[in-house]
Amino acid sequence: MYDDKTKIYQANMTRSLGELYQHMEKQLDFLTPDETIDGDTLTNEQLEIIERVEAIEQEWIIDPDRRKELTLIQWTD
Repeated sequence: MYDDKTKIYQANMTRSLGELYQHMEKQLDFLTPDETIDGDTLTNEQLEIIERVEAIEQEWIIDPDRRKELTLIQWTD
């Protein structure tokens, strides 16, 4: 389909990133299906989900300022 290795690489990266975001969104949906979570009363399982999502974001979005803008985890005061 593609003759150019760069296009193949870009297509694979795009697909992989899309799959990762779907996975993270499913994890976060499990975390908060219909409710807001109180950051002070998180369970160990909830903390693990947050840590997993943050680890993936750190791996894929190197710049910390940009990561804050793009994160799927939204903390409120």
